[in-house]
Amino acid sequence: MTTAGESSTLTALDLLFGPHADAAQILAVEILSPGGDQNLGRALAHLPETTRKAAVQEAASTTAALLEVDLIGVLVRGWREHRDIVSAARRTLATRGSTEVVSMIGHEVTVDQRPSISVLVDGRQVATLQLGLSVVFDVNALLLAISGGRLVAVHSGRCEITVTLAVQGTDLIVRHAHLELPGVIPLRRGIRLLPVDEYPVGENPASEYTGSEPGAASTRGGECPGPRTPAE
Repeated sequence: MTTAGESSTLTALDLLFGPHADAAQILAVEILSPGGDQNLGRALAHLPETTRKAAVQEAASTTAALLEVDLIGVLVRGWREHRDIVSAARRTLATRGSTEVVSMIGHEVTVDQRPSISVLVDGRQVATLQLGLSVVFDVNALLLAISGGRLVAVHSGRCEITVTLAVQGTDLIVRHAHLELPGVIPLRRGIRLLPVDEYPVGENPASEYTGSEPGAASTRGGECPGPRTPAE
């Protein structure tokens, strides 16, 4: 099981390599392994050893930086695309002081990124590193409290996360984790669920989730087994 407090952020990098590992060093080895990017190895083979090592290390460090993706930020981004959650946010924003509890049997939130890194030596491009990052959340037993267009509490919920790193189209590292959601999402004054321009002028539209939210997350599934309950 993986948990995180309000002062910590679970990233794709942490899940793939561990929070205290030297991810750049591990990646430098993996990139040139038989399952990694052999094109990069061949492109650098004619260079002096010192230059070759420096180029590989820089590529690995850049890759590690790209993996600093806040996983809870991805999940929140997916919820902002979910019809039932967005509808509840709009209703509670329209009815001041109301709260709705949204219960969903299960849904999936996914994000897929495909950045590339150009490797330059003496100003000349010698190789391109094509990366792929896939994050899949399989969420179950979710119970969210929404008020004033904000996510104000996660009463229950758990999910399985799968993070996959691919290099040159080949899956290099795959990791799985289990999260208990109530303990990992810092809500503070609430997390905004609607576009800023939908909130009243002059009103703080709630705390932004401060983690990075890459690309567009997509949400699939998410049955709501029963009516939402407004509460004054």
